[in-house]
Formats: sequence, structure tokens, C-alpha cells
Amino acid sequence: MASFEVAVGLVLLLAIGAPHILPLRRVTPALGAAAWMSALALRALVAIGVSVFVFVYLPQTGVYDAIAHWCWHEVLPLMSAHLGLSGHPLVHAAIVLPGLVLAGSLLWMAFGLATAWMAMRSQLRRAVGRGPLGSTVIEDSDIVVGVTGLGRSQIVVSDTALAAMDAEELQASLSHELGHIARRHRPLLLATSMLTALGRSLPGTKAAARELRLCLERDADEYAVARTGDPLALASAICKAATRGTPLGATGLGGSGRVVSRLDYLQGRGLRAGHGLERGTRLLAASSATLVVALALTLPIWAMAVPQTEDLLSATESHCVRG
Repeated sequence: MASFEVAVGLVLLLAIGAPHILPLRRVTPALGAAAWMSALALRALVAIGVSVFVFVYLPQTGVYDAIAHWCWHEVLPLMSAHLGLSGHPLVHAAIVLPGLVLAGSLLWMAFGLATAWMAMRSQLRRAVGRGPLGSTVIEDSDIVVGVTGLGRSQIVVSDTALAAMDAEELQASLSHELGHIARRHRPLLLATSMLTALGRSLPGTKAAARELRLCLERDADEYAVARTGDPLALASAICKAATRGTPLGATGLGGSGRVVSRLDYLQGRGLRAGHGLERGTRLLAASSATLVVALALTLPIWAMAVPQTEDLLSATESHCVRG
């Protein structure tokens, strides 16, 4: 059984780490996004699994049993007397701490999304009119071209952007935002935020989320170029928008960084992947997605198959009372 668990751990480590090793920026954006999304989902499941392990399995180990049987009010009487601390509540808190960290991270993410959504709604209520391609014109001193992140999909453009961009740049940038809507990027970005919040404690999670967002930006870039046939106009618009911050509550044209990589591909300087790398990435994405489904289905069964911790904690309290 131990060898099986080691094998599962190695497979998880390989599936999570492989996207960081492979040059996924060279593959097609949709394929790269699938690989990074699967890696983020695995990270989230690992974080959930660790919290389940601490809550369910750790109290069954000898190390935890030894620590739990320490009567802190006897070992550190001054701490208990002056600070009002009791050893058993501290032991109980240690069991649920990882789960509380995950819940807190999700709540913080939800708070940030809600704040951004309200800020965008406030700007939309002060809209000054309708723009090209059905966009909504807002008053803003920055160059803003984006699509709303929550609620009804809506392209927003600032009056400053209308003045700063020529007709070709504006057409290309609005087509980019249409690409986010047409390719269903908004729910993917929301899922990215949730998975990042769950896997935040694992090294490399933020980097994986950044690479996933880059893939989605490149996918929207390709949509815009296919629609307008003018990559240089889009590159120029990205440069102008990238000098400003991303609008709160929207996916901005400048993205969240990695502008140079996007410009290289638009100007034909990006090195495209060969068939071997494309096939390998496709296999990685499919395998990782299968692993995500398998873990998601078996995690509840695995958690329910072991004894709970109440009996051990009751025994610990009885031991200290007798002591």
C-alpha cells in the first residue's frame, strides 16, 4: 500500500511540475491553457488533500498521539494560568488550521472579486455613451479597453482610449476583447482565481496562474488577428494599453504581464512548437485532466474510509484528567 501511495505522489509531482519544464509558450494557446488549467486543478486538490490528511490521518499517527498526550497546563503552568491557554483547544485548532486557511483564502478571493465587480458597476452606471462594436464608453484618464469579468459580458472602452488610438488599433483591441467573450475565457479566468486561492500555499501556483492567463491573452490575440488581419495594429494597441493598469473588475487589453512574449508572436518572432511538442502537451493535458477527475471522485471516499478523530481526542482529555 505504501508503494502505491508513493507512486501516486510521484505521478502528481510529475503532472504538476511538467508544465513548468516544458516550453508551453510555443504551443497553441488553447492547448497551453488546458495544460496549465489541469496543473492548477491538481494543485488545488493536493491542498485539499493535505487539509484532509491533517484533519483525519494525522491524529492516527504516533507523533501526534505523543504530542496530544502532553498536558500543557502541567508542562507550562504559567502559560495556562496567566494567558488562559489550554492545551487541548490548541491541539484541536491545529487539526482544523489547514482547512481554515483554505476557507480564508477562498473568502479573500471572493471579497476581491465582489469589490472589483462593484467598482466596475459603478463605472458602468456613469457611462457616457455607446462605442464601436457595441462597447460601452466610460470616463477614465487611463487607456482602458477590457471586458467585464463578472455578470453580463460587456466590452468597456475609456474616452481616453478613443482619443489615443487610431481606427485600426481600436478595431484590433475591441476584436481582442470579443475574442475573450467568443472563446469563453471569462469562466476560465474565474476558475483560475478559485484554483489559485485553493493552491496558494504550494510553490509555483502564482506562476502557473500567470502562464494560464498569458495563454488566454494569446488566444484572444489570435482571434483578433484572424478577424482584422492586422497584427501590427494589435501590437501597437497592446503597447499603449500596457503602460496603464488593468481596469478593476475587467480583463484588460494589456493583460497581467508578459507583454513582450505576446508582441513577439504578433510580429512573427515567436518560435512555434513542432508536432512532437504539440502531441506531448496534448498527452500531458489529457493525462492531467484524467488525474484531476480521478482524484476528485476518490477524495471523498478516501476521507470517509478512515476513523474520525473524536475518540482519540476524548481519550487524550481523559488521560490528562487522570493525570
